[in-house]
Amino acid sequence: MVEEKRYELKNLTLFFIITFGWSWGLWLFPILNSLGFNIPEFLLMLSMSANFGPLIGAVVVTSLISGKEGLKDLIKRGWDINFNKIWLLPILFLVPLIAFFTTIIVIVFEGSWILTYATSWSMFFPILLMIFFTGGPLGEEYGWRGFVIDRFQSKWSALVSSLILGVIWGIWHLPLHFITGTTQEVIPIYQNIIIITLSSISYTWLYNNTGGSVLVAMLFHTANNMSGALFPYWVTDFGRWVFFGFMLVLNLIIIVYYSQKRLVRTKEKR
Repeated sequence: MVEEKRYELKNLTLFFIITFGWSWGLWLFPILNSLGFNIPEFLLMLSMSANFGPLIGAVVVTSLISGKEGLKDLIKRGWDINFNKIWLLPILFLVPLIAFFTTIIVIVFEGSWILTYATSWSMFFPILLMIFFTGGPLGEEYGWRGFVIDRFQSKWSALVSSLILGVIWGIWHLPLHFITGTTQEVIPIYQNIIIITLSSISYTWLYNNTGGSVLVAMLFHTANNMSGALFPYWVTDFGRWVFFGFMLVLNLIIIVYYSQKRLVRTKEKR
């Protein structure tokens, strides 16, 4: 048992080294560019693959410990639709509704000027595809949910696992706060980490209730990012705290109703 724990710790450590090394290393180029350094265009283009650090970490470590069969299983979980489709309702609409009502509240108290930051609905599908394939879901969820969360849950409860992963996930985003033009540039670091950590509970809840579907995590991630593009509540401090309030209530309900141990009401077959 002790050797098994050491083995998993070694695997997780290697995963995080690869993930952070890839992402932070590539994000260094746009950071330097934002500081006024003359960075070659091809390096800035290369940095667009920084989001894929968790995917690369998961692929490399899974290949090392489980070979081709393990890698095939990991990839399959990203396209497996074998889950109760009723879960598509919270997956696709929960956060967009929260973002919508948050934006309405912000408009009432601070004005409609925030809508100038909203993505045009005519660009809905192109932005949706861009978000899914390059904006985080595909590049991140094979790592965070596909590789890490089950290993954390083998040691801690679903709630504790979600909170620990949420903090790590939030810290992983740290370089984006220093890159001109990113969403994170206008959000204080502590607020971003708090919101991501809280959101991590919802991801685990959906993941556990759909049999460990990485596809579900990717869809939920897409819905989260798309919500921010359509409903730009995040451009004001007030809006971010209102959104946080809604998410806090939601996750408290999840914890109380589903229990913190697994965040599920009934035991799911994995």
